[in-house]
Amino acid sequence: MPDGPALTYIYDGTLEGFYTAVFEAYARKKPVKAITANPEIQTGLGEEAAEIETDGEKALRVEKGIRQKVGDYCLGMIWRGFWSGDDKKDTVIYRYIRAAMGQGRKVYNNLSHPDVLAMEYLLKNIGWEEGRVRGFVRFSKMENGVYYAKIEPRNNLVPLFMPLFADRYNDMPFVIHDPGHKMAGVYDTTGWRLIEGADLTPPEKAEGEDSFIRMWRLFCKTVAVEGRISAKRQRGFMPKHYWKNLPEMMPFYDIKEYSGEDKDEKGLNGIQGAHGYLKIPE
Repeated sequence: MPDGPALTYIYDGTLEGFYTAVFEAYARKKPVKAITANPEIQTGLGEEAAEIETDGEKALRVEKGIRQKVGDYCLGMIWRGFWSGDDKKDTVIYRYIRAAMGQGRKVYNNLSHPDVLAMEYLLKNIGWEEGRVRGFVRFSKMENGVYYAKIEPRNNLVPLFMPLFADRYNDMPFVIHDPGHKMAGVYDTTGWRLIEGADLTPPEKAEGEDSFIRMWRLFCKTVAVEGRISAKRQRGFMPKHYWKNLPEMMPFYDIKEYSGEDKDEKGLNGIQGAHGYLKIPE
């Protein structure tokens, strides 16, 4: 059994660094309080913190051990979970690895185990948001010919989106940028890569792009069915958190008078849109 003061392991935020922290947690045989990429985390009384230097060889040993004991499917779960926006996701994944290494492949069906259940909730949250935000990605053509989309999800979804969008738009160079997680996915029609720590300033829109945006808003207005517009249901399918990067929602995103209540739906100039009442620029 681990003994001594509980340790908080601090790593550099990379998956390789996380696996190194897992290796050290096993090697040091001390109680683990948390694993985190937050260097400013506060430790409790009698607890210690250890900064872990990323070691590729140690990380590979952890991956190999998981693959042999539990299989590649487990590594896939860890990879998906790693992109969670939950502050405790590193600790959740670490405890899941401990459970998996102890139970082997039986861990996949052992939802009565609290660490397994915590991992399932983590992945479910990512999957829920991934499915929604995938439909909210809006590209605009920039003056350099590259298509740019800005997203601001709660989880770090860019790594999950890139294979899908690269396959779907394989002849279109594009960038999907998440400023909140400082991550950008870049596709140049031959392959894609991730740029971490990305603080991008996109170029100006291409000539005529604003016209397409206006036409898209006009389309939303035209296909709306007045009698079936419901702001409450709208927010259920399209949470307001995502509106700021949707061209069809931009006209009233910052209008403070918008209450979102069905009884007040006609407060936005009375112009209907597919996702609510839109103010279509002339």
